[in-house]
Amino acid sequence: MKTLEASKISAQFAKILDEVHSLHTSFRIVKNGVPYGYLVPASEPGCNSHELADDLEETNLSAEDRHEFAAAIRSGRMALKPLKNPWG
Repeated sequence: MKTLEASKISAQFAKILDEVHSLHTSFRIVKNGVPYGYLVPASEPGCNSHELADDLEETNLSAEDRHEFAAAIRSGRMALKPLKNPWG
């Protein structure tokens, strides 16, 4: 994913938007180094667990970061409410 500085977007917005649409490129928008948002293609619904695993494999996370990420996933799963049976 490419990174764009918020202060430089307005001058090139049409070009950036064309790149997002035609090349399916995603951008992280930062302001003073802090992530503020993302610009992603409208047809891109996100990723499934297999795509996430592939993306994470390319990041070379440290062992500590992998453990923290796994703990965050477990914590998130525990916070989810069970699905209600619509027929029950």
